[in-house]
Amino acid sequence: GVLLGCSVVFKTGALSGVMGISNYTRRLMFQVEMKRYAFTVGMILAGIVMSLVYGAVEPLPPPSFDTNQRVKLFLRLGIGSFIVGLGASMQHGCTSGHGLTGLARLSLRSWVAVPTFMAAGMLTATLSQSAQAFPPDAQTEAEVPKWYVGSAVAASSAVVLAMIAAVFRCVDRGGNERAKQVAVLFGELVVGLTFGCGLVISGMARPSKVAAFLDWGSGAWDVSLAFVMGSALVITFPYFQALQRFGLQEKSLLHASCLDLPPLGKKPDLTLVVGAILFGVGWGTCGLCPGPLWVNVGATPSWEILVALVGLIMGIGTWEARQKLLNSKKMATAVEVADVIDVSAMEDGKAQQNEAPKETQRAPSPAVTVSTTD
Repeated sequence: GVLLGCSVVFKTGALSGVMGISNYTRRLMFQVEMKRYAFTVGMILAGIVMSLVYGAVEPLPPPSFDTNQRVKLFLRLGIGSFIVGLGASMQHGCTSGHGLTGLARLSLRSWVAVPTFMAAGMLTATLSQSAQAFPPDAQTEAEVPKWYVGSAVAASSAVVLAMIAAVFRCVDRGGNERAKQVAVLFGELVVGLTFGCGLVISGMARPSKVAAFLDWGSGAWDVSLAFVMGSALVITFPYFQALQRFGLQEKSLLHASCLDLPPLGKKPDLTLVVGAILFGVGWGTCGLCPGPLWVNVGATPSWEILVALVGLIMGIGTWEARQKLLNSKKMATAVEVADVIDVSAMEDGKAQQNEAPKETQRAPSPAVTVSTTD
């Protein structure tokens, strides 16, 4: 959790912006931004590296699953990830954006969204018995390193982030734009790598652990993930509160550009609540949200993970297509209204011309009679 919090702080302070994995995924689909690609590659690399040197990642499907269980797992992952993508797009965030950043900034929208999707996720996981659908892998459980190993990895990663931040500041002050661009890409790659490592160490990348946390009816409730978000907020909360209280919102602590944080004044609406409910339903169904899913692409590549990734992308794409359709209809309606207004204005102008008083015509001069005399 501390490593996740340090990654969020580094992202905002050194690179600007919010650590929002669902938003990153959306931009990967619809915008060409190299820094988003660098961050995503970093998360995939985290999965690869951690699976090789740390362990604590479990295969999907579990080796004990038969064909029938695999089919059910396919359906869970595909449908659940689709709902996750749709809900994340509607609420404009996920566990990283709303949970680690929004709560720390005391955003009212996040304080509505997080309890809503937590409750929806727990209810869905309990009713659908997610803990049975994602049983823990015995070999993975046996390979999980001791707590001090994860703490050492997290501490060393945090030190690396601090060192890179110092180097980044020096590069920025140098004024070399090319060097700044390279530094930003490298920073996004590193923060994706450290954030992914934090997800693996905390267990967030394991659907079985997420299901054990959300499923209250399993008889073996795992409360440890609550401490993950809590310890991350221990880092992010004072940081964002310091930014807001000391007027540092408009400039980065490490370079001159603004922090690019969303405004806090927007109030919760029905779309946010519905999106949070859908996100929770999808999360409770498949045990994966966008960040852990990208990590598993590197850690445990399989057809099941591919189905989940496709479902996530389709869910995000569905909402984006719906928004574009609504915007096009609004633009068409606005054009029609403008045309009607123009026609009405022309007709009113003609009517005013017809009703205007005619100019007084000058009376004709009397006829002059010319008489001719001999």
